[in-house]
Amino acid sequence: MLTVVGLGPGDPELITFKGLRAIQASEVLFVPRSRDGAQSMALRIAAPWLDPARQRVVELALPMVRDAAQLRPAWREAAATIAAHLDAGQGGAYLLLGDPLLYGTVTYLWRELAALAPHLRLRIIPGVTSFAAAAAAGALPLALANERLVVLPASHEDDPDRLRRLLADFETVVLLKAGPALPRLVPILEEAGLLDQALYAEYVGMPEELIARDLRDLDLHHRPYLSLVIVRRGDRV
Repeated sequence: MLTVVGLGPGDPELITFKGLRAIQASEVLFVPRSRDGAQSMALRIAAPWLDPARQRVVELALPMVRDAAQLRPAWREAAATIAAHLDAGQGGAYLLLGDPLLYGTVTYLWRELAALAPHLRLRIIPGVTSFAAAAAAGALPLALANERLVVLPASHEDDPDRLRRLLADFETVVLLKAGPALPRLVPILEEAGLLDQALYAEYVGMPEELIARDLRDLDLHHRPYLSLVIVRRGDRV
């Protein structure tokens, strides 16, 4: 069995008790790492709870691209690595940011594991989402009474007209993976009169956390990919 643990947005203390027990019970821990050489964010979050003398960490190099021709071989290789360790009798956990089933990389890994090692079972432990943590840090209600909320991957939201419609139709719009989209997102918010209703967040729960209520103060061209924006129409507490 492979246990998938959602680590939450960044604060090691936001890992659930169930997730923590699964991490500490595992002999081998699999963590995704981009191929640009950057440190694994998942490993950084989980590090305070690991026992290097007893546990082995296996980093899985995964490209941060949309090109399926690059992604499929990388996921297949990662699945083969995991299957080899689990078939050797080691108990394993795959760690990733946020919640595993909300834009989580585990979905692609699951598909490759099912084809390569159908005898392996998957157990999924949910995690705190980045936008829940950002809303808490900014004291911003996500939804009240009959209000509606929509979650979008901002870096993939290429249709300005559709975004305008969503901003008009929903009381709260959560824009994840917002970093690359900010230069085109901010003018749309300003045009809609919603720039002052937006909350920006990056590295939530980490020492370098930034929560900003005025996007005009940000360098829009140099923000991390996994930053987010919450836009809430109406009253703000």
